[in-house]
Amino acid sequence: MLSYSQQSDYYSNICMPQGMRNMHDIELCSGYGRYHTDSPIAPNAKPFNRITYNGIIDMARTPPSTSKPQAQWFIPSTLLSRAKAEQMAKGVFYLLTLDIDHNAPKFSELRRVLSLVVGGSSFLIYTSKSATDTNPKSHIVIPVVAPLTGYRWKLCQMIVNDKFQAEGVEPDRKTEDANQIIYLPNKGKFYDHSVGSGELFNPLTIWRPELFAKHEQVQESKKQRLAVQQTPTSKTALSGDSLIDEFNNQYQVAEILTQAGYAQKGQSFKHPNSNTGNYSASIKDGKVHTLSSADPLFLDGGAHSAYGAFVILFHDGDSRAAMIDAGDNWIEVDGVSWNKAQQRAYMEGKK
Repeated sequence: MLSYSQQSDYYSNICMPQGMRNMHDIELCSGYGRYHTDSPIAPNAKPFNRITYNGIIDMARTPPSTSKPQAQWFIPSTLLSRAKAEQMAKGVFYLLTLDIDHNAPKFSELRRVLSLVVGGSSFLIYTSKSATDTNPKSHIVIPVVAPLTGYRWKLCQMIVNDKFQAEGVEPDRKTEDANQIIYLPNKGKFYDHSVGSGELFNPLTIWRPELFAKHEQVQESKKQRLAVQQTPTSKTALSGDSLIDEFNNQYQVAEILTQAGYAQKGQSFKHPNSNTGNYSASIKDGKVHTLSSADPLFLDGGAHSAYGAFVILFHDGDSRAAMIDAGDNWIEVDGVSWNKAQQRAYMEGKK
């Protein structure tokens, strides 16, 4: 395996000539609605779409107004896949992104921080459909001068998030996942956008010291995780039950709620369709309880783990669809998706 330094020289030499093309016209993975998948085992599978950075700018200037279940999204890679392991192994990334949901500042502050982080490079800022006057939730898109491999892109994503956080702007760290979907411009009551034209940003050069340091940090964390995973008591069988256990180990209930659009105040949450404004859901012993009959989590009563909330909020209670999605896109085993690991284990068992 190439060292980080060797990889840096290799990818600079190989990828930079491709930078002569118009990077703004590179076609990226896109789809409609958070359930969109092309998985052959999914009942409603359909091919993914494509969109370019120029197309995203056009949408920002004349945004549609679409309900979130049908809203269009993109992944900043040319690979048409929502599988994290596939994107990390085969994805080619052309954009860095930030998702500012909590206590989002005004555009003037975001532009100030952008000038510190990427100088005069190109950027796009647009508000989320759920933005309000007091919380202008925003997406930031930064095109890069040369394509990035999955691992290199992940390091850059971690660094850009670190830099914004250091300036007091709290980013959603889910953008560091290679399969994280980013919703495209979608007009709400407080919609706004800002386009910054300039040179394409070159993180491999400008952030070279930070990339080496982040690489060392990531590798050390990986060693520690592998040490835990290799202990006899930590291994679990590849089964539906253990997938649920692993999901609950990797994801906190609060994370599932906020991704589903719940507003958070301490350990209390308000569901997106609330008419009262009350924070009726709360977390106790790792499970969410709700007192609001309008909350989807109230329908079947009781308390819900992270996975239980995921089934209801992301898949409308469809357990089979939730299992497929969790196994394809949310949980990994040794660098591949859970479902692929299941298939491998099955084939090895037949030998």
